[in-house]
Amino acid sequence: MNWRLLLVAVGVVVFGVSLFELARPGASPLPANQALLPVLAAVVLVYVSVVLNDVRQRPDLVETPDVELATAPDAPGHDLEQTAAGFPPVAEFGGEKQGTVRGALRNAAVGVLTRYRGLDPGQARRQVLDGSWTDDRRAADWLAETDPGSSLRRRLRRLLSSGSRTERARVADAVADVADVETDPTGRPDDEPGFAAVADTGTGGRLPETHTGGQTRDQPRQTHHWAGVSVVVLVCLGVGVLLEQPGVVLAGAVAVGYATYARAGPPGAVDLSISRSVSTTSPDAGEDVAVTVTVTNEGGFCPDLRIVDGVPESLAVTDGVPRRAVALRGGESVTFSYTLRARQGTHEFGPTQVVARPLSNSTEQELLVDSETTITAVPPLRPVQESVPLRRQPTQYAGRAPTDSGGEGIEFHTVREYKPGDSMARIDWNRRARTGELTTLEFRRERATRVVLLVDARPGSHVGHDPLAMDAVERSLGAAQRVFPALLSEGHQVGIAAFGPAECFLAPDTGTSHRQRGRDLLATHPAFRAGASPDENRRIWVRQLRKRLPGNTQLVLFSPLLDGRTVRVVRELEAYGYPVTVLSPDPTATETPGQRLMRARRRLLVTDLRQTGVPVLDWPPGTPLEETLKREVVTR
Repeated sequence: MNWRLLLVAVGVVVFGVSLFELARPGASPLPANQALLPVLAAVVLVYVSVVLNDVRQRPDLVETPDVELATAPDAPGHDLEQTAAGFPPVAEFGGEKQGTVRGALRNAAVGVLTRYRGLDPGQARRQVLDGSWTDDRRAADWLAETDPGSSLRRRLRRLLSSGSRTERARVADAVADVADVETDPTGRPDDEPGFAAVADTGTGGRLPETHTGGQTRDQPRQTHHWAGVSVVVLVCLGVGVLLEQPGVVLAGAVAVGYATYARAGPPGAVDLSISRSVSTTSPDAGEDVAVTVTVTNEGGFCPDLRIVDGVPESLAVTDGVPRRAVALRGGESVTFSYTLRARQGTHEFGPTQVVARPLSNSTEQELLVDSETTITAVPPLRPVQESVPLRRQPTQYAGRAPTDSGGEGIEFHTVREYKPGDSMARIDWNRRARTGELTTLEFRRERATRVVLLVDARPGSHVGHDPLAMDAVERSLGAAQRVFPALLSEGHQVGIAAFGPAECFLAPDTGTSHRQRGRDLLATHPAFRAGASPDENRRIWVRQLRKRLPGNTQLVLFSPLLDGRTVRVVRELEAYGYPVTVLSPDPTATETPGQRLMRARRRLLVTDLRQTGVPVLDWPPGTPLEETLKREVVTR
C-alpha cells in the first residue's frame, strides 16, 4: 500500500471539508467538536510517522571530496593487535593460544629480549611469565602467568583488564622501550629529500594542452529539504477548523503552496561540457602546473551548480581553488583556475564532479563529466655521489666491483712466483734488485656485476612517517633513480623489477637507450602506483622472478621492511644464489603505542636479516642518501 498517496488523498479531503466548514459553519457532515478532531489527529500522527521514517531512510546527500590535498600516507602500526601479530615467532607459550593478543604481545616481548638483552628464548620466556622483564608493573602483570599463589589483587587486576586497550598500550610501550624506541613524537624533517630536489622548474617553451570530454549522470535524489511541510498543512487546518480561526486555516493554505512548489514537476535535464587545459603535460618534478577549467551549460537554466574538478589524488593544490558554485543560463560558461605541484610519475585527472539542484532545492543530481587529462613528470637521472655497496661476486665482465681473486687491477692483492708469460710490467723489480728473486705482483681483480634494482611496491609499503612527507615507495623510487645511473656509470649491467602484484621487469643491460628506458620505467610504470591490488602468492612471485634473472645476478632491494614476508623473500633469493643488499627507507613513527611497537618490530626484522649476513642500509627520514651509503661503507 502506498501510504503517501493515501495520506495525500485524505489530506485533500480534509482540506476540502475544512474550507467548506469555513465558508458555511455547521454545514459539514461531521461535527467539528466530536468527529473531525480525532480524524485530523489520526491523519497527522500517521503522516508524521511516515515523514520521519522517510527522513531516517533518505539516501546520503552528495558530498564533494577535499581534492585540494594529496592523498596522505598512513603511518604503519595504527592497528596494535595486527602489529603485535606480525612479530617473528620465537617460542610457543604453554596454556595461552599464540593467536590471542596476549600471546602475540608475549611473543613480541620475548623477541626483543632475545635480541636486545642477549637472553636465550627460555630465559626471555621465563622473565615475561614471571613479570620481571619490565619496570612497568601493570604491563608486566598483564603478560605474566597467573598462578594460584598470586595475590588476590594481582589476579583481579588481570581479570578486569583482560580486554583493556590501556593495558595493551602499556605493554606495547614496554616492548618498544626494550628495543630502545623513543616515545616522543617524531617531527617532520625540514630537509626531507623529495623529487622536487632534482627538479628543473623551467617550462621549456611547452604549449598548454586542452582536453574535453562527455558526461555520466546519476538519478535525481530527494533532498528532503521540505520534509514536514505537509504536516504543517494538516495541523493548521485541523486547529483552524476546531477553533474556528480563519487565519490559522489560511496559514495552512500557504503551507500547501510551499508543499506544491517543492513537488512541482521533475527537475530539468542538466547538460554540461567540460574543457580542461594544463600549462604542460610533461612537467619536471617539482614544477608548478597551471590548470584551467571551463564549464559550459549546453541545456536550460541551472540555478544551482556545485563544481569540483577531478584533481589527481597524488597531487596537491598550491594556489587557487579547484571548485566553484555558480548559476548558469543556457549557453553560459564559467572558468576557474588553480595550480598543482608536479611529482614524479604519471597522474591522471578524474572526472569533474557536478552537483545540480533546482530552485526549490528539493532534489539534487550528481554528474561526472569526463575530460581525459594526464600529466607525466620524469625527473632527470642524478647519480648518487657515494659508491653503492655491492656484494663481492666474480663475473666475466670487467668493471669496478672487487673480487677475492688476484689478477690485473689497481689494488694490491698478493705476490707469487714468476711464471713464463707474465707481463713485464707486473714483475716486482724492487725485490729482484734486493734478493735476486723473480716474482710477479697480483692485484685485486675488478669485475662488473649484473644488478637488478628491486622496488617493494606492495600496497602495504605505501606508508610514511608523516602525512605531508613521501611514502616509502616514493622514497625507494627516488633512491633507485639515483642508484641506477651510478651503477651504469661504473660499468655494471643494471636491471629493474617490482616486488608487488603488478608485473614489471627490465633485464640487466648497459648503454644510453637502456639508461633512458630505466629512467622512464621508474617514473611512470603503473606497478609503482598506490592502489588496492592484492598481493600475489610469494612463492609464485619468487619463481617468476628467478625465471627472468640471469645467472650471477645480485639484487638491491628497496623496501621498508615491515613484515616477515619480505625477510622470507630475501632469504629465499639468497638460498637460490642471488646475493641481496637491502636499502630500507624507514617509514615508522612514534606518536602512538602501535606505531612505537611497529618501529620495534621493524628493528627486529632488520636485526634478523643482518644476523644472516644480508647487508641492510637503514635509511632514516630526513637523512641524505649519500650519508646512509657512506655510513655503510665505514661500518664494513
